[in-house]
Amino acid sequence: MTKRANAVQLLRVPYDSGRAEARMGAGPSALTRAGAGDRLRARGHSVCEQQLDPTPEWRAELKTAFELHRQIAAAARSAHHEGRVPLLLSGNCSGTIGMLAALSAATSRRVGLVWLDAHGDFNTPDTDPYGFLDGQGLAMVVGRCWRTLTATVPGFTPLPERAVVLAGARDVDDQEAPALRDSGITWLDPSQVRDMPTVQEAVQRLADVADVVHVHVDLDVHDPTIAPANGFAAPNGLTANEVHEVIRQLAESVPIASGTLASYDPSYDPAGRMRDIALDLLALIAELTTTTART
Repeated sequence: MTKRANAVQLLRVPYDSGRAEARMGAGPSALTRAGAGDRLRARGHSVCEQQLDPTPEWRAELKTAFELHRQIAAAARSAHHEGRVPLLLSGNCSGTIGMLAALSAATSRRVGLVWLDAHGDFNTPDTDPYGFLDGQGLAMVVGRCWRTLTATVPGFTPLPERAVVLAGARDVDDQEAPALRDSGITWLDPSQVRDMPTVQEAVQRLADVADVVHVHVDLDVHDPTIAPANGFAAPNGLTANEVHEVIRQLAESVPIASGTLASYDPSYDPAGRMRDIALDLLALIAELTTTTART
């Protein structure tokens, strides 16, 4: 595994459910104020920072979310073409749709995904008891819902389910669990993530079907005894070291070309413990990524 000094495009999308700087939408700006870009520069990376905002004054969750996905796709695709690694700080998990669209457009190679999250994010509009678009993020990624709208994101193509690893999910509702088990997604609960041979086997299976990957981390994958990442935090989560080890194992087997950190609500973290974990994690991902030109 090689740590690299990369050219990084650090994208900031401070929105949660279409609202700016509210709840988890406050996370990207909080991490920026805490020195996310400067920490990467101190490790030798050149960093360009960019905030993305919707253009219409009238905003609604569905409309605004997909406009942001399109902006993310355009900005990340430009970064890839310029030889920069795009890293996204996002209020919501579904911003990864734009990152995957950009990666698919930037390379002719097979794209995979490792999605670290406390939740399955595998509901659809027909099964979601909460009416929360972001709880459908992974289902959108593999084409199970919102196909007309995901098709408006330039470059987006649903990933094959076998090219996805969901790691750390334990707060999965009665509709999601059977859907995940019946899917082609590799789902590792926290106990399986703690078993390194199981992780290595999952990563190797992913490497068999993907040539390059995006790594997505919803910060609530961590155990809330560290500090709750947000209001959806669930017990029996992963430690920071366990999250790092998953990403290191991934980088040993398949190139990481981009990354997302999502769903940090600083109001749940007054002591800044999750903030510091997020900044350390961002630095690790930056060091282990490789530009699409090198993949």
